[in-house]
Amino acid sequence: MKKNFMMVALAALFVSAATCVAGCSMQDFVEKFTGAASGSAVSGDVVLPEYVSGQAVEIEDYDPLALVELGQYKGVEVDCTVSDEEIDAELDSLLQQHPIELEGTAKNGDEVNIDYSGKQNGKKFDGGTAKDQTITLGSSGFIDGFDDAVIGMKTGEKKDAKMKFPDDYHDEKIAGKNVVFTIKLNYIVGSKNMVDDAYIKKNTEQKTLEDWKAATKKSLADVKKSGAATTAMDMVFKTSKVKSIPPTLLLAEKEMTRTNFLNTISQQGIDLQTALSMQGKTEAEFEDMLLEQAKSTCEAELICEAIAATEKLDVSDQAVQKYIDDMVVQSGRTLDDIKESFVQYYGTAEKFEDYMKTAYVYNTVAKFVGDNAKIKE
Repeated sequence: MKKNFMMVALAALFVSAATCVAGCSMQDFVEKFTGAASGSAVSGDVVLPEYVSGQAVEIEDYDPLALVELGQYKGVEVDCTVSDEEIDAELDSLLQQHPIELEGTAKNGDEVNIDYSGKQNGKKFDGGTAKDQTITLGSSGFIDGFDDAVIGMKTGEKKDAKMKFPDDYHDEKIAGKNVVFTIKLNYIVGSKNMVDDAYIKKNTEQKTLEDWKAATKKSLADVKKSGAATTAMDMVFKTSKVKSIPPTLLLAEKEMTRTNFLNTISQQGIDLQTALSMQGKTEAEFEDMLLEQAKSTCEAELICEAIAATEKLDVSDQAVQKYIDDMVVQSGRTLDDIKESFVQYYGTAEKFEDYMKTAYVYNTVAKFVGDNAKIKE
């Protein structure tokens, strides 16, 4: 079998067409399989064959059932309950979008909204001007004297405040310099305990605070349920163990990861040596990174294949071809155009059709696992 998991750049091409079933979005798919999705680990060093540039890797035949010890994948419990803390966090978000604006005199510990403009020798300096900024007085993180200048101001008041930047400030242009900040106090931010029915009616589609909490709880629960298959799959990967990975499969994935990385940085005008220098990495460490990434992706792939084989799921060539055909129609692009983009992003280490088969295997397995999950509400 010759298969590989989709990664970020190609997924962007397919995002509208290749949407995972059972509530798993393509973005979920990408995030799970381009990171350390699998909790298992292959022990021992893997010796990879030499890669011939420009050619597809001939992946050896293998039996995933002989390579994988599956953990629980049927009846996986997915907790879709919503806590008070989660609802409280949503209220914080609502207040950030629609703050309660109070009048009065600012005091230490208050959250306030301000405009400010800093000048050094009568000229504005970079990063010293902003509007509609919310800070907490006494812990804003601004330079010494800034919070003290705001404390005691009345809403609507505007004032000039002299202060000095620290000698060790990161911007050498203003380090140790005397500056003047013109500050305006727009309003004092009200706290969560001030949220009432009138606020909810004004800023949401609900009429009362209790209605809003109930609607928010249902919405959060629905989101968790829609992602139940993804959550369950993550648990499957963590409880399953991959005993070994076929070297040729690992090689193909490693080279695809390499091509994708190099393509990504080249689009930003960066070469490999520059990128490694920016990250403080050596070429040897870069190779290790590619290998670890490839291992993680291959492990997830093999686990999915093992489940598909155990449950005799339909991952036939005909089913995969229909998957590809549907993706082409929904993408509004030609198959040749998509294949060309595939090669651009991932090179030729693996054939497009095999790559797509892996995506279909995941979708099929995710649906099965999701359909058989136990949803805790």
